[in-house]
Amino acid sequence: MDSNSSDLVIVGGGLVGLCAALALQKSAQNILLLEAASLSQPETGGLNARSIALSYSSVQIFKALGVWPDLKKQAAPIRTIHISSQGRWGVSRLRADDYELDALGYVIESRLLAASLLEKVERCDNITLLNEARFESIENSGELRIGYSHQQQQFQQNAKLALIADGAGSSARASLGIEHKTIDYGQSAIITNVEFEKPLAGFAYERFTEQGPLAMLPLSGNRYACVWTREPDQAAELMKADEATFIAALQQCFGFRMGFIDKTGERFCFELKRTQAEQLSQGRCVLVGNAANALHPVAGQGFNLALRDVATLYDLLDGRPVDTLDQAAIGQLMASYEGNRKAEQRRVIRLGDGLVSLFSNELPLINHFRAGGLALLDQLPAMKAQVAMTGMGMSFGGNALLRGRL
Repeated sequence: MDSNSSDLVIVGGGLVGLCAALALQKSAQNILLLEAASLSQPETGGLNARSIALSYSSVQIFKALGVWPDLKKQAAPIRTIHISSQGRWGVSRLRADDYELDALGYVIESRLLAASLLEKVERCDNITLLNEARFESIENSGELRIGYSHQQQQFQQNAKLALIADGAGSSARASLGIEHKTIDYGQSAIITNVEFEKPLAGFAYERFTEQGPLAMLPLSGNRYACVWTREPDQAAELMKADEATFIAALQQCFGFRMGFIDKTGERFCFELKRTQAEQLSQGRCVLVGNAANALHPVAGQGFNLALRDVATLYDLLDGRPVDTLDQAAIGQLMASYEGNRKAEQRRVIRLGDGLVSLFSNELPLINHFRAGGLALLDQLPAMKAQVAMTGMGMSFGGNALLRGRL
């Protein structure tokens, strides 16, 4: 069994892991990224492309990492967010112009984002990315040691710091013995792309229904990324339906704001659950992204919250080489990280769960309250600004990366 050493080992080489590696180079002279999947397999584009929404805070982080100029050419801006409740009169609109911004956020195909980050990582001599490297174990008492397998060989990697970024079902988190709780929302999300007859450039839609929210996010051309929350049984039926039947149901739920739906792409479906780790660190290991919290997609905060995890860690390290941090410094670092991230995560979780509870039922009094609430929100600039800042990830305190610089 081979043994090597790195300043920083990141378990999980997806989008969050790639961003973390790029951000933390100032504090780690050599970084090892372990990714179980093969990143060389290209994702499908066009109408079948998967996409991701980037908040304003994430754009700032990508500016700091030096990848935003390339990403901006491939991303669709969100300049207006139209919020409504199906069958109710209340409507609210958030506009970038109101805050003197070019956009509230952007939407980009996941494959384009991944390709840009991979290209940047591959140009960094101090970052080693191993595809199809399977995490095996963590020894976290005394010296930190990560076990993994790669190309049918077993390896042990000594490290000064480890980031756990391997998703909601994190095997590394389990290996550390960190407990987590899971909340089942009793909903499923259908993900697909939609082509509209009359798309409105820069408009995003959040439409609440009794079964859950329906989000339409702009992509290039006539395409919109659709995230449609339904009850599990109905979601299963919609997944089996032919395209004409599916389009008719989606059109009835969304309406005709952008004309007729011409066609849809491949559909994906997954159950909606929230996972929350009981603690965010242990010894020299720290949890980021879905390994720490996996959220309901209603507020579009999952990936964006993960990037703010990375931004916080960057700020707390403040350029200090991780190989100089003794146990006392590590303890202080982890305590500060826990305090900072738990505070924001609690607020984001309350926001998401509150929206799910408020808009996923048909109690008569609640119906009138939420309709009036949306209308009132549209008339209260200060309250609307707070909602906008929260959605953009800019209401929880700033740091260097959120100012767009390393």
